Amino acid sequence: MIKKEQNLKIALCSSEAIPFAKTGGLADVVGTLPYSFKNNKIDPIVIMPGYGFIFKKYPDAQKILENFKIKINNNYFEYFDVYKINNNSVDFYFIKNDKFFDRDYLYGTPQGDYEDNNLRFGFLSKAILATLENINFCPDIIHLHDYHVALTAVFINKEKEEKQNSFFKNTHIVFTIHNLAYQGIYDKSTLDLLDLDNSYFSIDKLEFYGKINFMKGGIVFSDKITTVSPTYSKEILTAEFGYGLDGILRVRQKDLIGIINGIDYEIWNPQNDKFIFANYDIKNLDGKRLCKNNLLNNLFNDNKNNKTQIDYSAPALGIVSRLSEQKGIDILIDGFDLLMQKNIYLIILGTGDEKYMQQLNSLYKKYKNKFSLNIAFSDKLAREIYAGCDMFLMPSKYEPCGLGQLISLKYGTIPIVRNTGGLADTIKDIKSTNDVDNGAQGFKFDEYSSEALINAINNALNFYSNKNLWQKIIKNAMSCDYSWDYSAKKYKEIFLELVNKS
Repeated sequence: MIKKEQNLKIALCSSEAIPFAKTGGLADVVGTLPYSFKNNKIDPIVIMPGYGFIFKKYPDAQKILENFKIKINNNYFEYFDVYKINNNSVDFYFIKNDKFFDRDYLYGTPQGDYEDNNLRFGFLSKAILATLENINFCPDIIHLHDYHVALTAVFINKEKEEKQNSFFKNTHIVFTIHNLAYQGIYDKSTLDLLDLDNSYFSIDKLEFYGKINFMKGGIVFSDKITTVSPTYSKEILTAEFGYGLDGILRVRQKDLIGIINGIDYEIWNPQNDKFIFANYDIKNLDGKRLCKNNLLNNLFNDNKNNKTQIDYSAPALGIVSRLSEQKGIDILIDGFDLLMQKNIYLIILGTGDEKYMQQLNSLYKKYKNKFSLNIAFSDKLAREIYAGCDMFLMPSKYEPCGLGQLISLKYGTIPIVRNTGGLADTIKDIKSTNDVDNGAQGFKFDEYSSEALINAINNALNFYSNKNLWQKIIKNAMSCDYSWDYSAKKYKEIFLELVNKS
């Protein structure tokens, strides 16, 4: 018998979600997907850590559970409170334990991960189940996001085995992999710490080269596994992108599905973006030109640069990214001198690996008349780059989905990307005017090298020189629809398949 769709109850569990806590795209997904779920007759809640800074920003959060006690192991118990905030009709629940979550950073300091992350996220996974039971929210689906909450799948299976009438006896688990490179690998002693017996230390469970692997637990003990793009779901089955988990993923291949991420067009829209210099839309692009002029004025017309003469007709290339090898910063630096020979402006915003920040800073001193380096996080400047640049660079070594290219499309800033993961799925390559006529809206390259990147940029510059053709490419980009609605419907199909098997 098919369940009534409107009765589907989903608990999304994550270590971060906008607008409350964010380090990357994971937060964007978990913070926006629930609203599309509601539009598709799904009743969602979100459960996440109660970081100290959240309660400073939201002092009116409602406390609904106080000093709740859970068993970590036979000799160790922890206590936590649960708070609730209703954000635009979606309930967000926060597991508050100051020892674990009232820290300056989510996962670690700039010097490295917190040493007790195994305990922090093991506790979080146990507390998620305790919270669901005590707020009496029995979900049809627990939707887990990345390794920080992956052990929830392990603990729920353990409970079903031990309790005939488990609160979660009819609950299914969907585990979404956002980035397989981050897995949560810890010493075997973590099993005892979290009250898991030695049977879990096996190749078909949590064991991973003599240690235990939280991500593997999510893969093994979930009913379905999703990734954030179709191409990435295939790439992680290979040794190159599988990071040691390609074997177990191939075992679970029939339960592995790639669903492209979306973006919230109420948040990312040049027509009503309050942070950009001038608004514009596909019918009137005058505001984009004004945004570019303002961006170049702000970044290149200052006292430090002695009021450099700005060539507003020269293409502006932007990067908003973590500065790491994954994001292709190494091949960008390798080709930097050649790139700077061209009549372009390059603007980079981001933070990341110290070595890349130092190398880019040296290049800034050499090329500051046409290269703007902004080692920071700034939502306002990010939006100004999306709106004011002509092209957007994402030369990623791998990219599970990528949100930058989706945002840049909406803002009419043409992506230049490596043909990998979600970049491969969302960008239609331009090689000829025929491609433009058929709706193509970006430029791709395959080989991970500075030469291939420069060739793709050269191709884009050639098309840019034809103003009428470039306007058409911009309109192709802005016509794309990568809203969350499509993704929510694909998730719903998976949820219903699991529920209807019960």
